[in-house]
Amino acid sequence: MADTKVRVSEAAKILGVSAQTLRNWEKSGKLHSERSVGKQRYYSLDELQRFAVDIEGLGLVWATSAIPPELPREYYCELPDRFTTRVIRMGLELQGDSRFSEELDSLITLVASEIGDNSFAHNIGNWPDVIGMFFAYDLQKRTIVIADRGRGVKATLRQVRPSIADDKEALLVAFTEIISGRNPEKRGNGLKVVRRVLESRKIGLFYRSGIGVVSVPVEKPGSLSIDMGDQNVRGMYCVIKF
Repeated sequence: MADTKVRVSEAAKILGVSAQTLRNWEKSGKLHSERSVGKQRYYSLDELQRFAVDIEGLGLVWATSAIPPELPREYYCELPDRFTTRVIRMGLELQGDSRFSEELDSLITLVASEIGDNSFAHNIGNWPDVIGMFFAYDLQKRTIVIADRGRGVKATLRQVRPSIADDKEALLVAFTEIISGRNPEKRGNGLKVVRRVLESRKIGLFYRSGIGVVSVPVEKPGSLSIDMGDQNVRGMYCVIKF
């Protein structure tokens, strides 16, 4: 079935914004439109509906709720293979988007892969709640969201370092420190790869586990800060911006 196209006024109504906001989003590259022969703007209805979904909010609710909401199939990866397939598809979409360089395409894919693979590797056989993960991306919003309801970073690292006091310390270790003799526990190695990428590229990260929070603003590469939040994340929740 062909994708329905709508004009500016209808697109603005669907998203609940003004026509001028749509134009501003187009100028900034946040949302694409097409032009008719007469130069009229048209928007893809499928793209507008995807754009309207708050993937950050949906992922956070799924990661923090006592009883998680049922996820749309397109956002749920119950097995590592499904996650890998979706990351590959995302990478191909990045490559086909002229707004992003080839180098940025590969680095964004690397960051998402490391975080997701890290999550699966250290929860398989130990899921305390729902198996699998939330994975959603919106290239128009330059946003990727990954979340799980696993054991979390603190519980995982305490297997090899019982002295870890809280979620903040656990995240500090996970992102900055290599612990020897960690077999079979290797959680955190992927997160250090992520940190090295963030040190030199304009890719932002907001990562939460328990009540620990890691933040790297997209406009300040390498400015990693670790703090305590006010809401508990059962396993892990992260937002990647680029």
